[in-house]
Amino acid sequence: MKVISSKPKNQRMFKSILFKHNRTNVRRPFCIEPVGGSWWFDLSDGQWTTDYNGVGGMTTSYYSMKSEGFKDVYSLKAVKRLIHKWDVPKGTKFRASLPFVGHDFYIKKS
Repeated sequence: MKVISSKPKNQRMFKSILFKHNRTNVRRPFCIEPVGGSWWFDLSDGQWTTDYNGVGGMTTSYYSMKSEGFKDVYSLKAVKRLIHKWDVPKGTKFRASLPFVGHDFYIKKS
């Protein structure tokens, strides 16, 4: 997989870090979404599809999926493993972003 970062080499963050918010420790997962095209993540089978079913149970991004029965991803390595498992065509690009502004990774499935 080809990974491109939006930050220079010494400013990249590869994991979601803990930070304090109202005296509690918070760790937010990566947000993964396809770049270009109309892709939908089907919550029933856990795969990306281009056809919206018209009923529901689909989302446009993979973010905070613990409530839907999927695992949240907190590191770039886990994002790459997850994209490798998805049944999408080669050459599909994804944007994996941290909750901090400007910390994005563009991943092309090969």
